[in-house]
Parts: sequence; C-alpha cells; structure tokens
Amino acid sequence: MVSQIIPPGAVFHPSQIKAYEVCHPGYESFAVPAYVARPSGPGSYPALILTHGVHGYEEHMKEVARRFAALGYSCIVPALYCRDNFLSVVEEEDLARASASLSGRPNAQTIGDLAGSLAFLQNSSHVNGRIGLVGFCSGGRLALIFACNTTGLSAFVNFYSNSIFQSTEANPTPAGDMLEGLDCPMLGMFGEEDTNPSRDDVALLRTKLESLSKTFEIVSYKDAGHAFFSDTRPSYRPEAAYMAWGRSLEWLSRYLKP
Repeated sequence: MVSQIIPPGAVFHPSQIKAYEVCHPGYESFAVPAYVARPSGPGSYPALILTHGVHGYEEHMKEVARRFAALGYSCIVPALYCRDNFLSVVEEEDLARASASLSGRPNAQTIGDLAGSLAFLQNSSHVNGRIGLVGFCSGGRLALIFACNTTGLSAFVNFYSNSIFQSTEANPTPAGDMLEGLDCPMLGMFGEEDTNPSRDDVALLRTKLESLSKTFEIVSYKDAGHAFFSDTRPSYRPEAAYMAWGRSLEWLSRYLKP
C-alpha cells in the first residue's frame, strides 16, 4: 500500500502556477503533445524538461511538474509514447505496449523529441535561458542519452535510470557508452535495493564519469529500490523521496539559479 504521507513538494496554492497542454515539433517534425507548468507571476524563470518513466504521460509526472513550477521553474513534460497511439499506461496490458515502445525507439527519435522540448523552452518568454533536465526510470535513461547529445542544458537530475549499459537491436550503443558527450553537471540518485540499475551498474557509472572528469554527484539511498520517488506506486519510500527531492532542489538551484 502506498504511504499516506504527503509527498515532497505537493503542498502549494493553485494560484502559484499556470498549467496547460501544448504541442511542439519533435523528431521528423512529428507533433509531440506536452504538458507545461510554470509560475503564474510575471517575468522569466529557469526551466526544466521532465522525462517520464515507463508509465508515460501520467498525472503523477504532471503533478511533479506543478511542484517544480510552484518553486520557480517553467516545466515541460513531453509525451514520449505519442507515436504509438497511446500516451500513458492505464491498463495492465499497456505495460507491454510501453515496453515495446521503449525497446524499439531509436535514440535519434528520443534526441529529436527532447530537442523539440528544449527549443520550445528556449523560445518561451517565460524562460530566462537556463534550462535543466530531470528524468525518471526509463525516462532517466532517455534523458541521459539526450544530455550526452546536446549542449543546451545547464543541469541534469537523473532518478534511477535503468538499462544504462544495455544495448538493443534498435540502439546498439547504450547510454553508458555516450558519457563522453555529457555537457552539463549530473546528479544521479539511486536505490540501494534496485536491480535495474544494479549496484554494479551504479558503480560502473561512477567510475566512467570519474575517468572522464565530469561534474557529477551520485547518491544511493538505503532501504529504497526502483521508483522510490513515485508516490503513486507501492515502491514509494517517503524518507528517500524527501531526501532526493531536497537534493534535487539544491542541485538545480546551484546551476539554474546562481
């Protein structure tokens, strides 16, 4: 059963934010639906691209965007399953569709769709030019791929990216072999009880980042497994989630609100 403790960042007044849906061009000019949440006050703000996990363009991800918006970030959540005739996992059988979408999606599509989100923010009057990236689960891996193939980001927060070193037929080069291209500081947060990524995966990620002299921090939380931040799932661990939320805000503030 999911804990009834109020999730981190969930308490704010609706008047603090504006939220709405848009479409922007993605890979090969495909129209990608996206959710925008931003501060309601006048002016321009640092921005975040949020990449969803296996459950897709779900209400939880939109809620996380609203939590960031209430703290002064203009956020966008692109619907990365949009080409597969569904947006989020609603029924149990949708997980198979999501898994097939993830394994078959070429990296060029991921990079192109997220580049579209980045361009949307760069061209928005409510964004001040400092843009970060936050990814969860499989979305953490997709975010890592994007962060290693763009120069437009100022910070990256990676929540338990899975299959970091796993290649597929569609993508023979795994995300972990792209780290030389990482062009922004990365905070990685993982659960010690996770099996994908495993402790060995996280250790290898740390070793590679160190060997490449990247700016990064990696944190592993005890008594936490995969998806420990998602308060909509049984995997939710409030203590780890609160610590990770605070660590994320400190990291983003350091690089996006200097």
